[in-house]
Amino acid sequence: MTVTAFSNDSIIAGSDDISTTEVIITSGQNLAQYTPLGQVTATGKFVVWAPGATDGSEKAVNLTVNAIDASASDVSSQVYKAGTFNTDLVAFPAATDAQKLACFVGTPISLQTLS
Repeated sequence: MTVTAFSNDSIIAGSDDISTTEVIITSGQNLAQYTPLGQVTATGKFVVWAPGATDGSEKAVNLTVNAIDASASDVSSQVYKAGTFNTDLVAFPAATDAQKLACFVGTPISLQTLS
């Protein structure tokens, strides 16, 4: 019998279905893999989740699948829109612990820590 050690380096942290969708990432950003994204209401494009903003990006609604370099222009990219993901691997921007806990509330994305 082979015993495999448990590893918590997987972004998938639950049994919920994982879904992706294609979005436009606003230029001027270089995003790490698993970055929470908010959608700017005026443009419909996506930026790093900004909990203190008032332009729509204060609500996290997606999570980047891969690192995204949109530094030079807008980029079309696949993002996670649903599933349960490993909190420890999320590339949170500056935010309080309470903001991080609540960032995906009301969306089909859940976060949980693997032990």
